[in-house]
Amino acid sequence: MWVLAAHLIGVFLWIGGLFTTYWLLRIHAHAPKDVHDKLTLMERSLAMMMDISATLAIGTGLYLAISIHLFTMPHSGWFHAKLAVVVLGILSVHGMVRAKVGKFSRGQTPNVPQWPWSLLLAALCAIVILVVKKPF
Repeated sequence: MWVLAAHLIGVFLWIGGLFTTYWLLRIHAHAPKDVHDKLTLMERSLAMMMDISATLAIGTGLYLAISIHLFTMPHSGWFHAKLAVVVLGILSVHGMVRAKVGKFSRGQTPNVPQWPWSLLLAALCAIVILVVKKPF
């Protein structure tokens, strides 16, 4: 149960960090020049927390999956679908957000598109449905 608690804490902090960092980046792209340094510092701090939380969530999630044999258990198609959604939906947005934080840190002002927000929300909804309903 401790590992499951650590997994959930990691997931909540990871997703919260993704949400917050994404919207800070959106604000940063349109902010006046005099606040760029403060926004960059906040983004970098949140991104570090996001990375640590992602590591906790992924590490404990893999431990749980291996310890209860989810990779080979019959009727665990929901788990494989969840993994695919995490990799394609959550990790891709994480990478994009991290890349944007790096660009802002180097003084560039890249455009921050809307689609990662939609992808993140869709991925989260799909994950919750897959975990709760276990449809296949």
